[in-house]
Amino acid sequence: MIFTLEALQAEKGDSLILHFGKPTAPRFIVIDGGPAVVYGNTLKPRLEQIRGKFKNKKDGKLDIDMVMVSHIDDDHINGILRWFEELQDKGLPFNIGTLWFNSFDEAIGNLDKELKSALAALTVKSAPVDSKAIVASVGQGRSLRSTTDLLGIGFNEGFIGLVMAPEKIQDAVLDIGAGLKFHVLCPSRKRLEDLGTEWEAKIKDSKNKAMVAAFSDKSIANLSSIVVLAECGGKRMLLTGDARGDDILFGLDHGGLLKSGKIHVDLFKFPHHGSNRNMTLEFLRQVTADHYVISANGENDNPDPEIFGWLAMARGKDPYTIYITNEKLREPKKKRNVEKIVKQALADNPSPKRKVVFRNDTALSLKVDLLDAVKF
Repeated sequence: MIFTLEALQAEKGDSLILHFGKPTAPRFIVIDGGPAVVYGNTLKPRLEQIRGKFKNKKDGKLDIDMVMVSHIDDDHINGILRWFEELQDKGLPFNIGTLWFNSFDEAIGNLDKELKSALAALTVKSAPVDSKAIVASVGQGRSLRSTTDLLGIGFNEGFIGLVMAPEKIQDAVLDIGAGLKFHVLCPSRKRLEDLGTEWEAKIKDSKNKAMVAAFSDKSIANLSSIVVLAECGGKRMLLTGDARGDDILFGLDHGGLLKSGKIHVDLFKFPHHGSNRNMTLEFLRQVTADHYVISANGENDNPDPEIFGWLAMARGKDPYTIYITNEKLREPKKKRNVEKIVKQALADNPSPKRKVVFRNDTALSLKVDLLDAVKF
């Protein structure tokens, strides 16, 4: 039995492949695709490698159970959009079972005309965030949704409408097959309803367009992230998108997964590329793991050095391993040497049994095997 998370070189974003099932007949789920360049540079070549070994004998294509886009941010969705557009234009050799994705429009339940009007009114000068990026991400979400329909790929299978945490605990576990089960923890219905209500109020406030931009960047996208706890062969992975720690804890608690307010998993993919805006020291004491995965390249100052100190304090003398997709970390806008800052933070916060593993610079990815090793 295999149960492996493969973290691709996704630049500043996320692009993951979940391997599960029998070693001789593995199954695959693709989670996020990073920014645009990641598809051609990393995701497509890796999928072709896998297809070369495990293509379907009937049609020569690679069967992929699911593609999941955690949320609309460009550094998660754009690579998937490029892939699906190529599927439509060139008929690539992949059979995709379903797409899990909560588009912006569907997540907030807003009228299309109002949404377009509010976003069109934004300017970079008036907003504390890049409003052009927000508009682009919303457009990418719409394009992905329509392309999925044209390709005839299943959409949010297992759910009626949005992918979100079920209200009843007994409905919380989805059997994906081949021994894999998903607990969908986030977003919750209440979170989405709250986001929709607040968005409705903000877009009607024409006096403060900056607040509209900030809200959509910091809340609509990240707080609507799909978060799942994946289980297979007695092992567990917590996959978090860009979700915030308090939302993750709420989902774990609602799902009956916390014991005395805590949970230990085998693998924890850090939310938001290791940002200190999504976690706290207390959160890292409550959610612990044997393996921590960070997908980042230094852009936007991710990963933040503070998290390594928090993690060292939270884990004490416990053994654990940190996996980082890029050793060369740079912040191009500020020209900060994030690599130096991160390595200094690790040196300043020693853990006696901690290991740090970086992706080999020539490799497409790094893998974390929880059961039998993936050797392809």
